[in-house]
Amino acid sequence: KLFKLLNDNKESGLAVKLGAIPMNENEVKVFSLEEANALLPLLTELIHRLQSKREEVADIEVQVDALELVSDHESNAQAQETEHLVAKHRRLVGEVYEIVDEIHSYGCFLKDADLGLIDFYGVVEEHIVYLCWHLGEGQITFWHEIGQGYTARQPL
Repeated sequence: KLFKLLNDNKESGLAVKLGAIPMNENEVKVFSLEEANALLPLLTELIHRLQSKREEVADIEVQVDALELVSDHESNAQAQETEHLVAKHRRLVGEVYEIVDEIHSYGCFLKDADLGLIDFYGVVEEHIVYLCWHLGEGQITFWHEIGQGYTARQPL
């Protein structure tokens, strides 16, 4: 059923021919290996930005926790500093979600932000599978069945 659904969407023009064009949320993209590999430089940059923002979020959480531990609840300066950090935290978390949304808008799936693990719908031996890539790999050289994960990767 999934194979038919993906093919029907592709043939009806719902699937975007991908360069670096974001997809609409109701579209499903089945990637050729070439299309998926062409996105890797952009995805690499987005993942680096995502990981950097996540580190900033974690740093702020440590700062807020430290302030709360030593907080003199009567200190206006500490309260203002905490408010400032919480506002910055909210902004950065929003930026994290925006980057994740952008990654997904290209039709691929971020599976693990720490690894930079991304799956793309693809076809191997006439079956819909996930083409599997993670940050640091020069190109996509693995796939796995839908419903299985990274540990079930097989070479293309």
